[in-house]
Amino acid sequence: MQNSINTILLTTDFTEKSQNALLMALNIASRHHSRLIVLHNIDNFFVIDKTGKQLLGADVVKDNVQRAENTLRQMEISLKAQYPTLVIETILKNDSLIHGINEVIEDQDVDLVVCATSGKQNFVQVIVGSLSYEILTGSNTSVLLVPESCRKYTFEKILVPVRVLYDLSDKIDLSVTIAEKNKGIINLLGISDQEDVSKIRSAYLEVKRTLEESSQEYRSQFVMTGEKAIQISEHSKDDEADIIILNYRDENSWKSFFLENFFKQIINNTDIPLFFLKNKYEKKQSLSNANVGYDITLPHPG
Repeated sequence: MQNSINTILLTTDFTEKSQNALLMALNIASRHHSRLIVLHNIDNFFVIDKTGKQLLGADVVKDNVQRAENTLRQMEISLKAQYPTLVIETILKNDSLIHGINEVIEDQDVDLVVCATSGKQNFVQVIVGSLSYEILTGSNTSVLLVPESCRKYTFEKILVPVRVLYDLSDKIDLSVTIAEKNKGIINLLGISDQEDVSKIRSAYLEVKRTLEESSQEYRSQFVMTGEKAIQISEHSKDDEADIIILNYRDENSWKSFFLENFFKQIINNTDIPLFFLKNKYEKKQSLSNANVGYDITLPHPG
């Protein structure tokens, strides 16, 4: 699994929140000498009746596509003038959001998706899922969630929890790379409950040795708690961290439908960028079976 950030995909809906995430993506691309792709997606809405699938509001969709094309064209011209050393492209998709994102990830070999988030989720978003959470869970590569309140675009203090062992060496390599690009310091936080303390502590000590050998400046602390998300959030505030590097692999460990999982807890209690590491070379979601747009099936006679 490579840990360099060669290609960044920024999703935008042209709102102020997305513009802030774009600024973050531009800063990361400048430091890592990455190619930046700006994606806007327009969802289709279909009616299925006896005659087959029909586009709902075709004229409206056509107007939206034209306006989006014009906006993306002007955005690309402006960004290339402001950042002449960066390779910047824009893509317009007329698709379901996650399918469109994963097609670009596959076609363009994207290493990181940057997405704006409002932060705390209300009750409805917890039930049906916020757009940023949909991108986080559905994208086939690493995701950086950028809160709309974020106004710092460098990562001088990097919080790196050691809480699961999946792809840990890759996460540490990535963290060191980010620290080097930002002239930053790593705050290593070993965190475990009683059940996993032996293996997590061993991994934590091994990571400390790795950081010492790499001459990377770091601080370290080990804590035991059953509330890992809350502890990490509080630690990030106490340390005034600029970013948290997290492993995505334990997303499927749900407590229940109404009790928040780790990632919803961390999103709801943290107001700094969250980098979720995903191994894009693992089994990916099927693109061929994904539905395009939204289907509304209507009853028909007979």
